[in-house]
Amino acid sequence: MHEYKVISEKDSTFAGKFDPEAVESALNEHASEGWRLVNSFSTVNLKKFGSEIMFVLERSAPDR
Repeated sequence: MHEYKVISEKDSTFAGKFDPEAVESALNEHASEGWRLVNSFSTVNLKKFGSEIMFVLERSAPDR
């Protein structure tokens, strides 16, 4: 069984702006907790005329 986490460049971790170094740091921090990046994609919000990069992380779920 796996568990998933979705983070985005607009999360408070990144101060609402795209910064490659901040993304790298966040991904490395999550990796140290057992998460691995399985997908990333860009979304577009036509109402707000903006886009956002999403990152999907996965790790093995703890035994219950």
